[in-house]
Amino acid sequence: MKIKAVNGFARILKSEGTPWVSCYPTSPVNNALGEEGMPILMMGEERFAVAVADGFSRVTNGKQIGVCTVMAGLNAAGIQMAFGAVAQAWEDSSPLLVIAEGLGVGASRHTHFDMAEAFKPVTKWVGRVDRADLIPEYTRRAYTHLRSGRPGPVLLLIPRDLGEYDADEHPYAPVKGWRTGPDPDDVKAAIRALLAAKDP
Repeated sequence: MKIKAVNGFARILKSEGTPWVSCYPTSPVNNALGEEGMPILMMGEERFAVAVADGFSRVTNGKQIGVCTVMAGLNAAGIQMAFGAVAQAWEDSSPLLVIAEGLGVGASRHTHFDMAEAFKPVTKWVGRVDRADLIPEYTRRAYTHLRSGRPGPVLLLIPRDLGEYDADEHPYAPVKGWRTGPDPDDVKAAIRALLAAKDP
């Protein structure tokens, strides 16, 4: 079944249990969210959209991931305004999915601001989707980063008019993430050492 890339992305968010998306009104993803029945919370500035999604991740203790969209593309002023809020989520280890309009192939010659490079220091990962059929793979990578290791924000750049992909050929399954744990023998040894210590 062929589906527009942004609609496929909206359906993936629903499958991940996203209850709503905070946003600034200008993002190619926003209309698709509405078409797929995903509630959106409109904010007056991008930094507020990020802060609301960040707050949601915090109050759920990262069990649910806050998601927001911000204005970007050739007019990168919106994502620039969101930088401080994303940096705060990074500093506080808050998982957060930020979606911005990426630049299509060849469009980078019309702007001087490299969004991906600018946000690398304050995100766990920046994904630049450049083909419609990569939507499921890149979203899977994003959620793997969000649910594994030290929590922090992830930025997905999705260009306008990516086209369609076949959802049957490129299915999506929700991501669990990975948790690491100590060797059980090391834990037992540590407990024995603590119990045997005179002044632990």
